[in-house]
Amino acid sequence: MSTVLDEASYLVSADLGLIQVKLKNVQGYDVEDIVADKAISQARAVQFLNLGKRVDQSKPTSPRTISSIFLNNEEELES
Repeated sequence: MSTVLDEASYLVSADLGLIQVKLKNVQGYDVEDIVADKAISQARAVQFLNLGKRVDQSKPTSPRTISSIFLNNEEELES
């Protein structure tokens, strides 16, 4: 597994709500990290697809944020 040397987080306002972007500088990135990142990426894609299905374009104030976007860990909440 890799070692995180430093990390930065940014909040970006998007049409689906706030999105947290994390930038990490890592050392020793290997196959285990690739598999873990791919699984997280696929889970987030499904989460965004489900969220996008619920968006009502006629209601700009509808709840559109993902609650897990504000967590500072790798666990995702069920939406």
